[in-house]
Amino acid sequence: MFIPLVDVLRCTRPHEETWLVASIDRAEDRDILEGTLGCPSCLAEYPIHDGIVSFEPSVARPEFLQPSENDVLRLAAALDLVDPRMTAVLHGSWGSCAPLIRGVSPVPLLLVNPPEGIASGDGISIVLSSVAPIAAAAVNGVAVDARVTDAMIGSLARSLRGGGRMVGPIALTLPESLVEIARDDELWVARLDTAMAVSAPILPTRRSR
Repeated sequence: MFIPLVDVLRCTRPHEETWLVASIDRAEDRDILEGTLGCPSCLAEYPIHDGIVSFEPSVARPEFLQPSENDVLRLAAALDLVDPRMTAVLHGSWGSCAPLIRGVSPVPLLLVNPPEGIASGDGISIVLSSVAPIAAAAVNGVAVDARVTDAMIGSLARSLRGGGRMVGPIALTLPESLVEIARDDELWVARLDTAMAVSAPILPTRRSR
């Protein structure tokens, strides 16, 4: 788990948003490999093992399928992954693209329930959860696969900043908060209008234990 991305993560239990506090047992460079994220509001604890944060460790994960170079370039272009200050989220099977995207884009990637075999580190962070454990208005781009649930896509749409983009398969209905900007025979690309963006709460600075 990339340490700067801890700031965008939130407890998945039903209470007011608050920072999670990182307790680090082992780290390399700016990645937490072993440790715990704790919620100061409800005292829930979420373990980090091999760089993966388990909000729900038993969540289903898709099979790894090697993406083509065209798939990777198309996704990076659709999400406009050009600015290293951005954060992008890849849900489910899109996580297979992460290592190759990191070869063409400087943007840190947060993978939600990616295929087995994708490793955390080198700009890639992984969380396991049935809903996106992400703060409101915290990320710039999201890609969702066809297996996404209503709860997951709703929480991912809420995590977008104004102007942020979401990519999804054409069989999937766009969230009501998004406006479609492009479509081909496989995918749609939509954007969250600034006027419809969720305002992120102002919270105190997070501190590690």
